[in-house]
Amino acid sequence: MGIAAAGSAPAPDDGFPLTDVVRAILGRQGVRDDEQDPPGWVVRDHDVWCAVEPVGYRYPRQGWKLHVSTTALAAPHVLRRAARVLVRHGCAFKFAPTLARVLELGGAHTARGASGKFVTAYPLDDDHFRRVAAELHEATLGLPGPRILSDRPYAPGSLVHYRYGAFRGVTRRDDDGRIRHVIVSPTGVLVDDRRDPWFSPPPWAVPPVEAPAAPHDGDASGAVLLDGRFKVHEAIRHANRGGVYLATDTGTGATVVVKQARRHVASGLTGEDARDRLRHEAQVLADLAELGVTPRPVKLFRQAGDLFLAEEHIAGTTLAGWVHERLTRNDQDTLEPDWTVAIGMARRLTGLLDRVHAAGYVLRDFTASNVMVEPGGEVRLIDLEMAARPGDLVQAAFTPGYAAPEQIDGPPWGPAPGFAADRYALGALLFLLLTGANPPVSAYDVVDGRPRHPGAGPAEELIDLAAATNGAVRRLRPLLLGLLTDSPDARWRLHRVHAFLRAATPPATPPALPSSRDARTGPGDRAERVLRDGLAFVVAAMRPGEARLWPGEGDGDPLTVQHGAAGTLGVLARAHTLYGGLEDPLSRAAEWIRVRLTGDDRVLPGLYFGRSGVAWALYDAARALGDEDLAAVALTQARNLPSTWPNPDVCHGAAGAGLTHFHLWQATGEESFRERALACADGLATAVTRRDGGVYWPIPASLRSELAGATHYGFAHGTAGIATFLLAAGTAAGREDLLRLAIEAGMTLASLADRRDGAAWWPAGPHDQTPVAHWCSGSSGVGTFLLRLAAVTGEERFAGLAREAASAVYRNRWRAYPVACHGLAGDADFLLDLAESLGEPRYRDQAAELAACALARPTDQDGHLVVADAPGRTASAAYGTGLSGLLALLTRLRDGGPRLWLPTLPALATAPASQATSRRQVLATAPAADGEGAT
Repeated sequence: MGIAAAGSAPAPDDGFPLTDVVRAILGRQGVRDDEQDPPGWVVRDHDVWCAVEPVGYRYPRQGWKLHVSTTALAAPHVLRRAARVLVRHGCAFKFAPTLARVLELGGAHTARGASGKFVTAYPLDDDHFRRVAAELHEATLGLPGPRILSDRPYAPGSLVHYRYGAFRGVTRRDDDGRIRHVIVSPTGVLVDDRRDPWFSPPPWAVPPVEAPAAPHDGDASGAVLLDGRFKVHEAIRHANRGGVYLATDTGTGATVVVKQARRHVASGLTGEDARDRLRHEAQVLADLAELGVTPRPVKLFRQAGDLFLAEEHIAGTTLAGWVHERLTRNDQDTLEPDWTVAIGMARRLTGLLDRVHAAGYVLRDFTASNVMVEPGGEVRLIDLEMAARPGDLVQAAFTPGYAAPEQIDGPPWGPAPGFAADRYALGALLFLLLTGANPPVSAYDVVDGRPRHPGAGPAEELIDLAAATNGAVRRLRPLLLGLLTDSPDARWRLHRVHAFLRAATPPATPPALPSSRDARTGPGDRAERVLRDGLAFVVAAMRPGEARLWPGEGDGDPLTVQHGAAGTLGVLARAHTLYGGLEDPLSRAAEWIRVRLTGDDRVLPGLYFGRSGVAWALYDAARALGDEDLAAVALTQARNLPSTWPNPDVCHGAAGAGLTHFHLWQATGEESFRERALACADGLATAVTRRDGGVYWPIPASLRSELAGATHYGFAHGTAGIATFLLAAGTAAGREDLLRLAIEAGMTLASLADRRDGAAWWPAGPHDQTPVAHWCSGSSGVGTFLLRLAAVTGEERFAGLAREAASAVYRNRWRAYPVACHGLAGDADFLLDLAESLGEPRYRDQAAELAACALARPTDQDGHLVVADAPGRTASAAYGTGLSGLLALLTRLRDGGPRLWLPTLPALATAPASQATSRRQVLATAPAADGEGAT
């Protein structure tokens, strides 16, 4: 679906006082909401939930909880009736306190396991459960609300549902560092409290009431049969509003797509829900059927209260996939399409839009995922639920990057925009067609809805940056600017687009670029502004009184490098060392971490998701502050880390601890850290698996980890990162066995390289052969290791592969997010490593160009010019997936210095001229870098 949840219009909240409904009921029943007055009730109103409980309520640790669903319009009535029952029975409960929160819980893209739970009640025991459930069902019967997928309904059509789970927050940290809610089995074993989108109680938990009869929707073979006609084969995707399925029409034998709209899901304040939108889509398909540019509608039908639409299946691939398959390298090491193929597709897209507009519809969501390219090259539209006639009353929704300013700036409900909005989207599609890049965001997405400087909005800036190395963009620049202008009236009409495309000629050989590379790296003051504003944003965003120092992803350790406080602390420490002026926020952040170091049930060793990175960041902060006491805390934390661990990787496991011990050994000279680093290395040497002539470190299948059982090649979770540590430890400690193992890892990675047209790519591992280019998995992370291996061994084959990895990184710059883990910041750091180690300035220029790609998409957040984590999202302070990783890159580009979270890079110029005999033997007998496995 083309509609991004992040791009949907904000839910209106008229401030309706749902909490007052409950307070009124407490008052009418003669009960005070005064914690000091037993038998009163306590009402705790928070942004997300309002909790209501009798004073001294004795919550069971776990049991059968009750949920009551609702729609936004029915919420006050459902709450009033439910609260009366719950207060009368003395049952603690919580509820969503605002209509905005109710709309969010029932949204089309809400997590299916959490959707619909408006009221949650916590009965004391099974008898209490039965009494409360029966009365809740009777009290709310006849009111509307969606089915809660994680629960079992009390009765067919009931708003009351139930599931077994934890009542009070019992948590533990899994092997990935994520916090998991748990329940306790009768034998005392901790079991995950799963929130699956289906009813899945633990085997020992017997429901207190009998299950309602389940409907039968299958045939004799057990396959799902919808409407007695459509036999479902597979789910294309699942969403809260309903699934999309591939099926066979048993009446005709044709393959069809069946879309589901669940009853009362995505129900707004107009009373319309997902079924109305699917019904509208069916009407649009019928209206456009004669054009042949959309799927043919087959049948609209109801089943079990939900609405389904069967439509023609369009064979082919999305436009996004089609584009990425056809980009090839040009003579400036940039991915660019074949001119004839690109112009042909541009003409077909323009003609498609022309025909739809002639039929009276504006699409409002003309995106690369909503255009299918058939095997013969023809284009068809899918997912037309947002299509409307200009001026029709519609709910605002859009896909970031493809939405015109008038769509973004419109009210939550209002008239549909005119045809000019789709012409903006056409410009965004053409930019994708020519570059493979996410389209430029509108100027209305940035700087409080104003262009950043007169005459040059973000579209023009990004187009010019691309045009410097892309001849097709250079040739079609007037067209792109004419479509991507912010003014609807100034946007090119389609007849002008047709004429321009007919007259367009292939680009000439590009002119020589200026040595300053200004055209490719953009205005120099942008980096200064984002660095200054970004640091100010990070400081202002600190929340010392909250569970997370910086708002962000909430299911992991709040102290860590990847998503937590340590990563941002490390960046602040570097910035304070370079520029000063950050002593107070740096001290406060370090203290916030320090007081939270104890009390965890488990201490995980990983550098990015465990406590190794925390110790590293605290030590660096202590040096920046000159704080010996804080340094002692950091070193004590490091000494408490395990030296062996089942997971061998950098992010979660033993190699991450090893890198931290190595860093502290080099920083302090303390022998105990040398011993700890070597203990980690010895454990990794023991854990290695040899097969097919290579060395690998599989992650044990027994771990409570999303990575369990997998083998990875990249830096974050696999061979490249582990071998980087072994190389550093072996070199510094003079351990030939560790060096040999690192060299074997290098040869293994060389044999796995996907080498094409001067670039080297690596997949994540044998489980996923998709070539990728980033630090966590792919070229940037593997190249980071191979470059260091080349510096130690003096072997040109490793340096050559690192250069090829750099080519992959550079070519991928238009398709990358700005972040460190899987994006431009981490990739550019690798290019700076190359410039430093090889003494080749062109890699620094390329790193600056990657930074310019990120900086060309800024956004205004809380008065600061920053870069969002991803298109359609806001900026967070996180290091791995947020702004801090980019800020670290900008400080390094501006003022040099080592790369964060890695040993200092040795320079090839200082590498020894010869190596020990055993090392030469390994190199002599290992396969060549372009040997088996290379293509």
